[in-house]
Amino acid sequence: MPSNSESRLTAAPILSLLLLLAAVIACSSGSSAKKCSATLNNDGKTFVGEGASTDDATRFACNKYCREADPGYEAMYGVWLDSPAGKAAGRPSKEEAIFKDKKLMDYVTVTCANECLAKIKDGKAKVETKCE
Repeated sequence: MPSNSESRLTAAPILSLLLLLAAVIACSSGSSAKKCSATLNNDGKTFVGEGASTDDATRFACNKYCREADPGYEAMYGVWLDSPAGKAAGRPSKEEAIFKDKKLMDYVTVTCANECLAKIKDGKAKVETKCE
């Protein structure tokens, strides 16, 4: 039966090799990730989104449209801003408000974003995507 010192001498190089291999894999995985962008033209305005895929980038461009130019979000935000919850949150900007209220977040990322994606599919809004 090997002694403790012999076991440590054998295990140390193996453990070091495994840690080195893990570090190499972790560092190399980030450099191969692609970056995609989507340029959305909707209601005469342009919105850009970025993501790991064209679908993500398109959805983020739609989210940006929803926060910045959607009349439904504008109305919801205005009502929320004047509510006790909006006042308690410190009257944040339209961009920040979605992080303070779940209903606003759901409207932007689900309701409005899905309407935007449907407009793209129906040809009522245009999107151009590219990946690097």
